[in-house]
Amino acid sequence: MSEGSSGQETAAAVVGMAGRFPGAGSVSELWERLLQGKRAVRRFTAEELREAGVPDDLARHPSYVPMAAALDGIELFDADFFGVPSRDAQLTDPQQRLFLETCWAALEDAGHPPGRFDGRIGVFGSSSISTYLLGLVAAGEELPPDGISYPLLLGNDKDFLCTRVAHRLGLTGPAVTVQTACSSSLVAVHLAVQSLLAGECDMALAGGVSVSVPQRTGYLYREGGILSPDGRCRVFDASANGTVRGSGCGVVVLRRFDDAVTDRDRVSAVIRGSAVNNDGADKVGFTAPGTAGQVEVIREAVAVSGLPASAIGYVEAHGTGTALGDPIEVRALATAHAADGDPPKVCHLGSVKANLGHLDAAAGVTGLIKTVLVLREQVIPGQPDFTAPGPGIEAHLDHYRIPAEPVRPDSPVRAAAVSSFGLGGTNAHVVLAAPPRIEVRPAPTGTHLALLSARDAEALAMLAAGLRDWLADGPDIRLDDVAHTLFEGRTGFAARTALRAGSVSELVGLLGTVASGGTVPDDPAAAAWLAGGQLGPEAVGDRTHARRVALPGHPMRRRRHWIDVRPAHGPASVPRSPAPASQLAEQVREVLTRMLDAPELGPDDDFYDRGLDSMRAVETVTLLRDTTGLPMSFEEFDGLRTLSAVVERLTALAGAAVPDSPPSAGADPLPSTLPRAADGHRHLLSRIREGSAPGHVFMVPPAGGTIAAYIDLSRHMGDARTLWALTHPAGKPGQHRSVRDLARLYTSLIREVQPQGPYLLSGYSFGGSVAFEMAAELERDGQPVERVVMLDSHPPEAYIGGTVDGSAFLAAFPTLVGQILPGTTSGNDAGAPAARSVEEVIERIGDHTWSEAMKAELAGFFHTWQDNHEALKRWFPDRRLTSDIVVLAAEQEENRDIMRTLGIRGTERGLWTRHCSGRVDVLQVPGDHYSMIRSPENIRHLGAVFDRALRPE
Repeated sequence: MSEGSSGQETAAAVVGMAGRFPGAGSVSELWERLLQGKRAVRRFTAEELREAGVPDDLARHPSYVPMAAALDGIELFDADFFGVPSRDAQLTDPQQRLFLETCWAALEDAGHPPGRFDGRIGVFGSSSISTYLLGLVAAGEELPPDGISYPLLLGNDKDFLCTRVAHRLGLTGPAVTVQTACSSSLVAVHLAVQSLLAGECDMALAGGVSVSVPQRTGYLYREGGILSPDGRCRVFDASANGTVRGSGCGVVVLRRFDDAVTDRDRVSAVIRGSAVNNDGADKVGFTAPGTAGQVEVIREAVAVSGLPASAIGYVEAHGTGTALGDPIEVRALATAHAADGDPPKVCHLGSVKANLGHLDAAAGVTGLIKTVLVLREQVIPGQPDFTAPGPGIEAHLDHYRIPAEPVRPDSPVRAAAVSSFGLGGTNAHVVLAAPPRIEVRPAPTGTHLALLSARDAEALAMLAAGLRDWLADGPDIRLDDVAHTLFEGRTGFAARTALRAGSVSELVGLLGTVASGGTVPDDPAAAAWLAGGQLGPEAVGDRTHARRVALPGHPMRRRRHWIDVRPAHGPASVPRSPAPASQLAEQVREVLTRMLDAPELGPDDDFYDRGLDSMRAVETVTLLRDTTGLPMSFEEFDGLRTLSAVVERLTALAGAAVPDSPPSAGADPLPSTLPRAADGHRHLLSRIREGSAPGHVFMVPPAGGTIAAYIDLSRHMGDARTLWALTHPAGKPGQHRSVRDLARLYTSLIREVQPQGPYLLSGYSFGGSVAFEMAAELERDGQPVERVVMLDSHPPEAYIGGTVDGSAFLAAFPTLVGQILPGTTSGNDAGAPAARSVEEVIERIGDHTWSEAMKAELAGFFHTWQDNHEALKRWFPDRRLTSDIVVLAAEQEENRDIMRTLGIRGTERGLWTRHCSGRVDVLQVPGDHYSMIRSPENIRHLGAVFDRALRPE
C-alpha cells in the first residue's frame, strides 16, 4: 500500500483516552508533566517505609533503594457509582477497581458512555499480578480454613479484569484479558484493532493497569538485574543502569476510522498498522531481548500501515534504560526502518519510563497515549536524565534524535510508532498517523441547550463546577460542540438540569449558578427530559456542524475500601458455643462491620444501604452461625435490616432476654418486623424503609420468595411513604399454595398495618400476579385499592395450556441462576445424563467455594420458584379489578430458553386490560426481565419510573 492510499480499511481511530499515572490524575495532567520533564519517581522516608511494612533492617541495607513511582489513592473507589457492594469492593484488587473507573472515564471522554452507543463494545486489557491478594495470603487475612474464598478469587484473579468491566458497564463485545508481561497492554491494543476490523465489535476499550501493594516501598538492587541502583531510569543515556518500578493505568477507546468520521467523533490519532510476534529461541535466554524478533515486528507493522518508514517522525520506544536492552532496540529499529531503503531523515526517540518508571502491564498503553498526544499536539517532550547517548546508540544518531527538552518539529510529524517488548519475548509495535484536519466550519448561531445530569443533586453541582472551570480556563471551544457532546455523549442520570445559552461565556455563568446550589429557569423545550424522559434533537439547537469534544465526566466520590493486614488470628468461621447475651451484640457487630467494610456501622443503620445484597446475605448468615453458634437460617435473617434487629433475633434464638436499654431518641414506634403471632406468619411482613409521609406501599415477593431485590430498589426510590415487603411462607417442597391462598394470607397481614384502604400494592413478576389477586380480595371486602404496580408481570394468558414436569424445571434452573448470578456455568456437559435432583444441578453449576449454606439456600429457592410457577399455571382471575394497574415492562425480550422450557407464552403486558376496568398504563424500563431489577444501572432507572408509577398524573 502506498502512502498516498487512505489505509482506512486497516485503520482504527483513537477517539477517547483516560488514565491515572504517578503524579498525574488524568491524561491532560500527564501531558503537562511530560512537557515539564518531571519525574514521578521519588525517595520514600523512613516513616513511609515503616508504615508500608518494610522492616527497619531491610530499609537500612546498603543495597536497598527506597524509590518508586507511586500512585496516590489506590485505596479509594466509588463503589456506589458502579453498584458494587462495599464488602466486594474491599475484597477486590485495586487494579481491577482502577481499570473499571478508567474504562468509564475513557468512554465519557470519547462521548460514547455505556448504554448510549448503538453497537457492541469490546474490552481488551491487562493487569499485573495481584500483590493485594498476595499480601493477604501471606498475612492469613480474610482466608477461610479451606483456602481463598469465592469473592476474593473473583476480585483478584486476572481472568476477571475485562469481564468485570463488561458486566458492570453492560458491554457485549469480546472481553479478553491479555497477559504477555510488560507488552500486554500494547498487545491488547493490537487485538482490539483486529476485533474491530473483523466486525466482532464496533468500539473497543484497550489498556492495562499495574498497581503494586504496598505502594511506598523500594527494592534490593542486584547487580546484573534490570532495576537501577539509584532509582533513575536513564533511557538511551551513556550512564543507563536499569529501570525503576511504577504504578498506573491507561485506557484508549478505538473505532473503525470511517465510523468515527461519520459519527463526528474527536479523532486524536489513527492507528494505521500493528503487529505482534515472539522472539522464539533466537536469543541468549528466556528473559533476554531478541534483535531478530524486534526487527520483524517493526517491519510487519510498518508494512501493514501502508506508510513508508520515512514518514515516521517519532518513536515511543520500549526504552527500559538498561545497558543491554536500549542499544538492541535502537539497532533493531534502524535495521527495520532501512529495510525498504527509505529510512526516516529525522526521527525523534523517547520513552515515558524515564518519567514514570516501568508500569509493567500498563507500560505499552501509556506509551501509546503519549504518542497520540505527540501527534495531536505536534510537540515532542524532552527525555529526562539524557545527557549523552550510550554505547551502541551514537552510531544511529544520523537518523534518530533524543531530545533533552521539548521540541516542536519544523515540519508536522505525519506518523509515529510505539514499541513494547515483553519479558519472555512477545513483541508489539503500532504505527499511528496524525489525526485528519478538521474542515473550517461556520460559526454556531442561535441558542443551544446544555443538558447536565448526575446521580444526585450534590454530584450535579460538582459536575457543573467542573464543566464551568473547564470552559473558563480551557482552550477555545464551540458552544454547539458542547451542546452536541452533552446531548449525545452522556448518560441520563436522575438529577437533571437544562441550561439555555447563546454563548460559551453565558453558559459558564449558568453553570456557576448550578454549582453554587442556585436555580435556573426551566426551559420549556426540556420539560420531557427534566421529567426523566427523552428529548428530541431539535430542542438542543443547530448541531449541523457540531462534533464531539472532550468535556469533564461524571464526578467520582471515592471512599476507602481496603483490608488492612492485621496480626495473624484464628479464623472467624470456626464454630463456637453460643455466647452469653452480653457478648452477642459485639459478635454480630464484628461480623457485619467486617462483611460490609463499615467499622462505623451503628446499631440502627440500614446495612442494605451500606451495600449488602442477596448473595452477601447468604455469606453473612453462614458467618453469623459459625461465630455465634446459633442456628440462624436465611429465612430468619431475610427482612432484618439493622444490627440491633439481628441481635434481637439471635437473642430470641438463644433463649435469652433482651438486655434492658432505654429507647434511642426518635425511636421508631413501629417494629422493623411484626412480632410473631400464633400462626407463625406475621414475621413475613417486614418494613424495609420508614417513610416521612403518610401511607404505605406493600411489595409482594417474586417467585423465588425473597425480598432482596426490593431492598435494593428502595434505595433508588424517592417516594416518601413507608415501604413494606412480604416474604414467601416456608414450607416443604411440593407443598403448593395457590395464588389465592397467598393473596388471602398476605391481605390479612397488610390489614394489621393498614386496616382500611385505599391500598397501594406492587410486585415483581409472580409478585405482580399475587398483588392483583390481593386487590381482588380487598375489593370483595369493600376496600378501595389505589392501584397495583406490576414489575414486568406476565398476564395470566401467558401461562394457559400445557403441563410442565419436574425435569423441565431442573433443565431451566441453570439458566435462571445464570441470570441472577452472572458468570455461573451452565453445567451442561456434553453427553452428561439429565440431572435428577436440584442438588445435582447445583453441584454441576456451582463453584468449589460455594458453602453448604449457599447450596441449601439455592435448593430452597428452586422449590419455592417451582411451586409458585405451578401455582401460576393453575390461576386465572375470576373478576375484573376496578382499580388502576401500572405495568413497568422491560424493554428487552425475556430469555427465550426459560420461557420455552417452562411453557410460558410471549404476551404483551397490555393484555392486563382484559382483567381491569380501570386504567392500565405500560411504562418501559431498561433491561430484560432479570437485569431490569438486578443491574446497578437499570435499577436506578427503575427506581425513578417506579416513583412515577406510584403517583401517576
